[in-house]
Amino acid sequence: MPEMHGSVVTIMFVQVTETAENEREIPVVSCRLEEHQRFLRDHLKYFHGKLLEIRIGELYAYFPDATLAFNAAISLQQIMSQFNLRIGLHAGEVLFRQGRLQSADVNLASRLPYYARAGGICLSRTVYQYLNASERQRLVTLGTHYLKNFDTRMSLYAYLPDGQASRSRGREMRRQFFASLNRYWQKRSARYTLLVSLTGLIAVFIWAQNMISSTQARDVINLYVPAFVNQAQDNESVVHLEGIEMAVRSRLSGAHDVFDLVLMSDRSHARTKLLVKLHQASGNINAEYIISSLPTGLILASGRVEQGGSSIFHLQDSLSNHVLQDLEKLKMTNPSLASETARTKLDGILVDR
Repeated sequence: MPEMHGSVVTIMFVQVTETAENEREIPVVSCRLEEHQRFLRDHLKYFHGKLLEIRIGELYAYFPDATLAFNAAISLQQIMSQFNLRIGLHAGEVLFRQGRLQSADVNLASRLPYYARAGGICLSRTVYQYLNASERQRLVTLGTHYLKNFDTRMSLYAYLPDGQASRSRGREMRRQFFASLNRYWQKRSARYTLLVSLTGLIAVFIWAQNMISSTQARDVINLYVPAFVNQAQDNESVVHLEGIEMAVRSRLSGAHDVFDLVLMSDRSHARTKLLVKLHQASGNINAEYIISSLPTGLILASGRVEQGGSSIFHLQDSLSNHVLQDLEKLKMTNPSLASETARTKLDGILVDR
């Protein structure tokens, strides 16, 4: 075969091992392949291959075609089965210098016999892709592996001796089955986790809605703050809004009935006083109870929030308790005061505190 420079060839490395039982035997130095050098050279030449080097326990050759190299390897295993050969095949671009091959692909090919079983052949993907469909059916995949001194994982394939091939295919089928089963359970677990999360979110949403509904259904008192005008400038409760009332929720909760709490200004005084008027609206009773007049400081002490041009006053606990106590007293003394009667007694009930 004439020497070539910068050509793509298929490289063959052969190692002799001691036994076929162990999958990682070391080469046997006592087995001298060079004694069969002439036979090996002629045999490889029949497949258009060239023997480059032969030494104790190892053989090194190359072929111009991947299919020829594959068939030569199978034939070599059959006629020299007593040597328990391990053969590695790899196709790559090499340089020919002084009758030797120089390339990183040569080093890669030399690693492949370690991944072949005794009596078997290990092929790289570059050889596999050159084989036809019928030849590929005779191979089993070995997965991806890191080869020594190479940073990337490489896909490897194997041709096994008779008997080993069927067992290996059985193991490969079982491996693929359990791998598929594992992927299925992983996907199912992810779906189950998502379902549980969605169920939890729905439960939290329903619980929040129920809490909001129950909170809205509690007994509360609505607070109305009308606009105050013509008041002293140092009065912090002055709200410069003409004829506007806004409804906010007070902290007066826990009463047995729902009331409207109306705060009204007494414009006859320079210092504003608020008239607290409770309107009971439950059952068939429709009555208004005038409780007392309260200084604005009791309201302002708990803060005021400006919102959209309106002022929302938050009542203190002390004011809440004060109003509820007055309400209970008024219920005991006047259980069914009409609104009209209450209005007629408005001036008499006002008390400065």
